[in-house]
Amino acid sequence: MPITGQSRRRLIAVGVTGVAIVALLFVFLVVIAIRNGQTEHGDGQGPLASTGNPAHHEAVSFDAAKGGPWTLGYQLCLFEGNDPAVIESVSPAATVGSGFRILGTQIRQFKPAPAHTPILSLDGYPPNLPDRLHPAVGFSVSNRCAAPGLPATYTELLIGIDHGAGNSGGGWRGIKVGYTAGGRHYAVTLGYDILICGSAVTNESHLCPTASPSGSA
Repeated sequence: MPITGQSRRRLIAVGVTGVAIVALLFVFLVVIAIRNGQTEHGDGQGPLASTGNPAHHEAVSFDAAKGGPWTLGYQLCLFEGNDPAVIESVSPAATVGSGFRILGTQIRQFKPAPAHTPILSLDGYPPNLPDRLHPAVGFSVSNRCAAPGLPATYTELLIGIDHGAGNSGGGWRGIKVGYTAGGRHYAVTLGYDILICGSAVTNESHLCPTASPSGSA
C-alpha cells in the first residue's frame, strides 16, 4: 500500500515522539547516575573527615633496612551531617614505587585517656592494642569531629605496611576512603603519605636521607 502524505506525516510524528521519549529517558538516566554517583571531596569538605582541613598534609616514612612491618593510625570522624559514614573502601589516592606491601586496614574505637591515646605509628601488624579491632570496610563512623583536642570517642583507621621486594621503596601518596552516608556514595582524600624509603622515594630528603631533593616521585 502506497504511503500517502497524511500517513507520512503520521510516521514522522511517531518518529519525533519516539526520539523525544528516548531523549527524556536518557536525561532521566543521567540524573539518576549523578544522584547515585560518588561525590569526591577533601578533608573537611564532606561528611567524613580527619583533620577537617583540606590543605593538611603530613608524611611518615620507614627505613626498609630496619625491617617491619609497621602500623599507622589516622583519626576518622563526622564533620558534616548526622548520618553515620559506612566505610566501603580504603585505598591510595596515588602511589609511588612498588617496593612496599599494604598488609591490611582495620579500625579501633576507644575513649582517650592519659594512658590510652592514638598510636600515630608503632612496630608490628596487626598492632598489639587493648581495644577490639574491626575490619575497616563495613565499619560505621558516627563520632563527631572535635577541635581542639581529642573527641570523647576516638575512631582510628589502622593501616599496616611492610617493605616489598628490592630496595626501591615507595608507598601511598594520600589516603582515599570511600563511604556511604545518608544513602549517597562519597570518597574523601586525606593528606597523609605512607612511605618506605628507597630509590623511588624522591623529594623527601627530610624523611629519607637518601632521597634526592631534585628528583620527582
